[in-house]
Amino acid sequence: MLEGYYIIENPGVVPSERRFRMKDLKAWGYDLHLGTIEGERAYFVSRTGEREEGETYSLQGKTYHIEKTEKEIPENARLLARIVIERGQPYLEFWLEEEDTVYPLAKEDPRIILKRLWEKEKLNQLLKHVRAVGLTTDFYKDTVFIKSIPLPYEEYPPKVRRVLREVRDIHRDIMGFGRFVFQYFGEENKTHNYRLHWTLPTLHLFDVEIANEIDKVLGMLD
Repeated sequence: MLEGYYIIENPGVVPSERRFRMKDLKAWGYDLHLGTIEGERAYFVSRTGEREEGETYSLQGKTYHIEKTEKEIPENARLLARIVIERGQPYLEFWLEEEDTVYPLAKEDPRIILKRLWEKEKLNQLLKHVRAVGLTTDFYKDTVFIKSIPLPYEEYPPKVRRVLREVRDIHRDIMGFGRFVFQYFGEENKTHNYRLHWTLPTLHLFDVEIANEIDKVLGMLD
């Protein structure tokens, strides 16, 4: 992609952490419980439907007791998450903050959780075109099946320009950061021929609504 490309770039700051909702946690595949760990009050998670209220179980040498499975994030608490890189591998850490107390919930491979979320939401564009996941996530899509050279922006049809406007809005209003590189080779047999490379902050992709929006944009020219 060294020639004839159109670029939309917002060189903002990749967020170090982000707040999420219960619907996001559910889409990641977890239940949030209030109970005790080793007899002390705590919040903790288990895979969706795996545990029940009133259940006591042992995990990694500790005893857990579930008093209540939360339906919403408690009013005085916040669900937060961040991406960390350790020994070349990304991890999603998420925790619950309740006033001055922090309850670690899990540290997982973000690629596994994103796949779980995208499959649950049937976000096939994200599943098909993701290339790398770290602090940022890269998507690459190539639908070029003709011999041609990239067209200048002035020759882009209205539908293609509409996609570019959507990308600008996402970068400006939602992400605050992003890089979108696009080449358009024209339309043949009602098929748009194009290549794109899109880099976005990974944390935002754990938000169900944002993930749906990105998936929609990736499929707008299909």
